[in-house]
Amino acid sequence: MGSICSSGHKALETTRPRNVDVLAPGNFVQENSRSFYSIYKLSPDPLGSGALGEIRLCTDLRTGDTRAVKIISKAGLNKAEVDSRSVFREVEILKTLDHPNILKTFEYFEDRSNFYIVMEYCKGGDLFDKVSQLLVFTEKQAAKIMSQVFSGLSYLHSRGVIHRDMKPENVVIVDEADGNEGDLQIKIIDFDNATFYEINTQITGSYGTTLYMAPEVFDKNYNEKCDIWSCGVILYILLSGTSPFDAWNDAEIIKLIKKGKFSLDGERWNNISEEAKDLIRKLLVKDVDKRLNASQAFMHPWCTYHHNSNENKEDIRHSIFHINRLRRASKLKQAIQTFILSQLMKPSELKAQEAIFSSMDINGDGVISKEELYTHFKETMTDEDARLEANRIMEFVDTDNNGVIDYTEFLRATVEKRKMITKTNLEKTFMIFDKDGSGYLEVNELREWFSGDTNINEGLLKEFLNNLHVTEDGKIHFDQFQEYLYTFTNESEY
Repeated sequence: MGSICSSGHKALETTRPRNVDVLAPGNFVQENSRSFYSIYKLSPDPLGSGALGEIRLCTDLRTGDTRAVKIISKAGLNKAEVDSRSVFREVEILKTLDHPNILKTFEYFEDRSNFYIVMEYCKGGDLFDKVSQLLVFTEKQAAKIMSQVFSGLSYLHSRGVIHRDMKPENVVIVDEADGNEGDLQIKIIDFDNATFYEINTQITGSYGTTLYMAPEVFDKNYNEKCDIWSCGVILYILLSGTSPFDAWNDAEIIKLIKKGKFSLDGERWNNISEEAKDLIRKLLVKDVDKRLNASQAFMHPWCTYHHNSNENKEDIRHSIFHINRLRRASKLKQAIQTFILSQLMKPSELKAQEAIFSSMDINGDGVISKEELYTHFKETMTDEDARLEANRIMEFVDTDNNGVIDYTEFLRATVEKRKMITKTNLEKTFMIFDKDGSGYLEVNELREWFSGDTNINEGLLKEFLNNLHVTEDGKIHFDQFQEYLYTFTNESEY
């Protein structure tokens, strides 16, 4: 668990505009006014701890799902930090993000003693712990891990977010079964030190973990490429088992980092490819202007050689065929699907779609552009037909009209509805929507869910109420909720 951001930060303003016509996943990440302990059963032992708090497992009493919760004690914060609730900066950042390799947050709480942030639980542990358990660890596995990291960072940086504490402990493995028989699926975690920034500007203040910090960070004048240097250190250690800047204490490590000198010679490097060494050299460049950015790192030959989209070509064709069968669903159905996909479905249930999305995202920026669609279509179509099909798919799937297909938009279009709209998922959705635990939904509860931190979309709410045939007392019972979604949500709708 990284350090909590210090006080003195300005109030956050997200860089990605919220669209109240089509609810984004972040709209459903809301503060819960009930007691944390009335909704979650806390495990007795912490997964990890820091100066100000700890992370534990917890079980959602509404759904039975296992989550991780970060508990930050108010006793360790000063009055300004408590009053400004600066610990929730992490939540405000994560709410703006929609990427398969970035940890999800579900909800957050406050009581007299603590702040609570409920997050996705990744069973596989952190990167180095997992790698040390594997019988064999190959360059191919390392490349697939780093490709996911670079994609996540490319997405973050394009949205004006710097992580500022990239290290192996903050790259976790989704599933404990991953590794020996398959690829390692990763998530970037711990956004305590993350910040919004204006692209092409410099940041001041020193954050991070010494061994992984870029030289310019010690001078307190840096930009998003500090994350790329950190990735160079991670990759160096992954491939060699040693640090590029090895010394007895932090002061000596800092001296070595500032010099920017490291070795790729010796027995440990004899069996490492020249392409891998070339990438390390281009990541651990002292001159920030000459250092690769995240997208360039993702597109480096070492990554692209091992991140071959040809593996998923047949799956891509199947996904496009599925999209071609769809017709536009109502805003309400899109909202419910977004909630289920982002809040309820497990990574293992979405693993195939994630692989297809990553293959279609050619430049690794975390979204699918019209040009990337065209590139896939032109393999089997004429140039003109490929352009027309790319335009048609983009217009249909890009429901928030931002010019690209975001991850959850892709999932809504490609996940089979029979796997998404199940009785279990509808029951869980209903129980979570029922904020006061009354056993039924009320108009005000729906208003809160459909507003999030935006202005309420009364049209969406009105559509919901009209279709559900709300009773005279204003109550919505589960049978009505289920009947509406079963009746009107089918495989041909998006």
